[in-house]
Amino acid sequence: MTDKPLRRALSNPEAVGRLTLWAIELGEFDIKYHPRASIKGQVVADFIAEFTRDEDKGAEESPQWSIYTDGSSNRRAMGAGIVLLSPEGDRIECMVHLDFPTTNNEAKYEAVVAGLDLAKAAGAESVIIYYDSQVVTNHVNGDYECKGERLRRYLDQVRARINDLEAKVIQIPREENELVDRLAKTASADHMITPGNVLSFVQLSPLIDPGNMQEICSESNWTTPIISYLKNGLLPDGKDAARKLKVQAASFIFIKDILYKRGFSRPYLRFLGAEEANYVMREVHEGICGNHSGSRSLVHKIIQAGYYWPTMQKDVESYVKSCDKCQRFSNIIRQPTEELTPMTAPWPFAQWGLDIMGPFPTAVRQLKFLVVGIDYFTKWVVAEALATITKKNIKSFV
Repeated sequence: MTDKPLRRALSNPEAVGRLTLWAIELGEFDIKYHPRASIKGQVVADFIAEFTRDEDKGAEESPQWSIYTDGSSNRRAMGAGIVLLSPEGDRIECMVHLDFPTTNNEAKYEAVVAGLDLAKAAGAESVIIYYDSQVVTNHVNGDYECKGERLRRYLDQVRARINDLEAKVIQIPREENELVDRLAKTASADHMITPGNVLSFVQLSPLIDPGNMQEICSESNWTTPIISYLKNGLLPDGKDAARKLKVQAASFIFIKDILYKRGFSRPYLRFLGAEEANYVMREVHEGICGNHSGSRSLVHKIIQAGYYWPTMQKDVESYVKSCDKCQRFSNIIRQPTEELTPMTAPWPFAQWGLDIMGPFPTAVRQLKFLVVGIDYFTKWVVAEALATITKKNIKSFV
């Protein structure tokens, strides 16, 4: 009971009597009356303070991800290493083998982009990138001017991802980036060995190139109308063009959005685009099981592996001729060179050349050999079929 109702109760004699009676009754239980002030203002103040504190706390303690990244390049291969740390302390390690020629700074930009893409895939919204590269850090923060068309294109890709993730880049000493540096050097080896619990990828083309997405038949080429016909039944205008397309499509089949080449005595061969064909040639020729075979043998191995593209014979010959290790260490003819000795004939039928060919499939009278004579001057040919090769038969022919 507050003070105002109490004063109103004391002005009424009946109320005083009831209060006295209640005081006697409640006195047995050691219950006493103490006046108190109004609590409405304090309740409102506590409510506002409580919920304002929660909002400020949520704004200050938003989940923050950390990315440690580095790129490595040498004369033969390039790689990138990424370590992603979640707000709960979970760690994700990743290696990316850059299977294309690039510079050291471009490899470092590839590492930053790979780290940002990995963080976005993990669901991060706010990221801090720790990098030991002074050039890349100052480029992204705007302290250095980026020179070179390719580096500016890389910088645009990085800034676009940073704006999406609310990320910032902080330069750290090289000593604090040893784990990522070790991953990058491992990824830049000729044959990348992936440690346990480490993600690994192979990137076939630069990020800034239009064809960096490796999809079979994704570009518009001669297979596009074939795919449209096999997938949707679309035919070009004109009776002759439609008939020609049907004849071409008979040699292909489309299974689960992948184009395959049919064959009479072999399984379906997967059709490859330009980038994937180059990668398959390199792996079969000089990969972990490659033996730097010749062009004809390399074509047979690629077909046995289940791949096909129209210009494979021409591409394989060009690739084998440009292989540095084949030019350095392949078997060569060690016989010393000498001038050619021409074979001349002064007049017709002065000099003849004889040779025996066979055995051929058996013909009438069991004939299966062939004796041939050629005049060196006129290139006139005389041939005779024989059943057996004997001294008498050859003498008779001459």
